[in-house]
Amino acid sequence: MTDLEFQLDNFMLYCSSKNLSRKTLASYEQTLKLFIKYLKDTFEIEEVKKVQSGHIRQYIKYLRERGKYTVVNNELTKNNNHPENRTDYKKEISTTTIANYVRNIKVFFNYLFEVEREIPKNIVEKIENPKIERKQKKRLSSDEIKNVFGQFETSTFHGYRNYVIARLLLDTGMRIGECLSLLEKNFDFQHKSILVTNPKNKQERYVYFSFNDCRFDCLLEILRLFDN
Repeated sequence: MTDLEFQLDNFMLYCSSKNLSRKTLASYEQTLKLFIKYLKDTFEIEEVKKVQSGHIRQYIKYLRERGKYTVVNNELTKNNNHPENRTDYKKEISTTTIANYVRNIKVFFNYLFEVEREIPKNIVEKIENPKIERKQKKRLSSDEIKNVFGQFETSTFHGYRNYVIARLLLDTGMRIGECLSLLEKNFDFQHKSILVTNPKNKQERYVYFSFNDCRFDCLLEILRLFDN
């Protein structure tokens, strides 16, 4: 095991102890394993103290050029999944994805510098995240929205439950994870508000709903039966 691999394992244990989500842990591990592979293959670097900010900038440039799914951590997964058969194989990696990679790398080296003191200086301090240009998503028409809600089988409990959840998401703009963690105490029907806790960072905020658009007369009963 190389020094970089050991430090990655240690970092993942540290992140697990902080009760980060599985999705976040998987993102860290995948991103950093690919970066470690790049460092080894391109610069023959296997120690964290030998990594410089220039290597990270070179990696960002490399990500913009290499294309999707052309590099994997494990050749076995490549043989099993056959990424070359994907329609987006070798297509340009989005700026959003690259920004996520850079963010994860910065978290790792911040940890090495601030927590473990494994490196003498913070090499990611002046690494800028790629600028993300967010495109406005196409809105659904009224007929398209009606068609979506017409797909729910509201004569069954689970179908009606899912219908109300979907209406609640549309009415309030909350995330699905936030919605599924709601409890009866989160609802204030007098002020038509819901106290939402973000499952990622535990921050709280209020969202508001309309009695006219959503059938909240049965919502509390549905919440009591959410586990069914």
